[in-house]
Amino acid sequence: MDLAGHHRFSTNADGRNSPGVDRWRTGELLIATAWAALAASRVETVDIHLRSGAIIHGAMAVRVDGPLGEASTRAGQWTHVFALEEVMLVQHVPRGGRRKD
Repeated sequence: MDLAGHHRFSTNADGRNSPGVDRWRTGELLIATAWAALAASRVETVDIHLRSGAIIHGAMAVRVDGPLGEASTRAGQWTHVFALEEVMLVQHVPRGGRRKD
């Protein structure tokens, strides 16, 4: 679900419009949640959905570096770089690799 149109994600705490700042924060929180789930071994991989329509399937590790996120779909390599403000959904793939489609 894309929540970008919801007023919570299109205004600052002071009520001014600034969708870039809130989208960045939302993306950062989604990636942080994915990182925590991967670190706790609750999930096997995550699928990261971007606003452009691209999907990073099977990320085994994620990290944040300022306004950018990185994902690894191969052990020992960071294979994808993306802007945190572009993240709109992170799907957790539970142990066993069965996706709920």
